[in-house]
Amino acid sequence: MRRHAVLALLFAGVVAACDNPYAILPASITNRVDTVEVFAVNGTPLDKPSGYVMASRLPLRLGIDLAAYNFDFLYRIDATAGPQFVPYGALAPSTDNTSTSGRAGFIETATPFDAIREGEQVGYSVDEPVALSVGKTFYVRSGLPNGCYLGIPYYGKMEVISFDPAARSVRFRILVDINCGYRGLEPGLPEK
Repeated sequence: MRRHAVLALLFAGVVAACDNPYAILPASITNRVDTVEVFAVNGTPLDKPSGYVMASRLPLRLGIDLAAYNFDFLYRIDATAGPQFVPYGALAPSTDNTSTSGRAGFIETATPFDAIREGEQVGYSVDEPVALSVGKTFYVRSGLPNGCYLGIPYYGKMEVISFDPAARSVRFRILVDINCGYRGLEPGLPEK
C-alpha cells in the first residue's frame, strides 16, 4: 500500500510539471548543516581531504578520490595571504571569456550564518581565492555540471569555525541545498 502512495505522489508531481514545462519538482532532499574539516592542499599528506564537493556534500582527497578534479573549492595556506578557500575557477580559469554563472564561487557576507535563508544568484567571486578568518560567513555556489537536470548550480551558506595550525586544517559549517532548482538555505525541506 505504501508503494502505491509513493507512486501516486510521484505521478502527481510529473503531471503538475507537464502543465508547466518550467516547473521544478517538489524538494525531496532534506537540507542539513554539516561540520567539515579539510586540510591545506599544500604541506599536508595526500590522504587528507583538501577539497569540497557541494553536490555530494563531502570533502575530497585531491589526487586520490576517483573524482579528484570535480571539486568546487579547496583549502590552502598561502605564505603571504594566509588561509584561503580557492574556487575551482581560480586554478583552471576559463580561456574563452564565457559566463561565470556556472562556476563555483563565494560571496562574503556580514549576515550571520543562521540568518541566511536563501542563496544569492549573482555576485560570486569565481576566479580569486577568498581570505578566511574565524567567524567569516559566505554564500557559496557550486560549479556545473553537478547533477541538476536544469543545468543550474546548487547554493549554500558557510561559516568558518576554527583553524588547527598543527594539522594545517580548517573547520567550517555548511548547508548546501542539493534540490535541483531550489535556493532555500534553512534546515529541512526547502520551499524556495
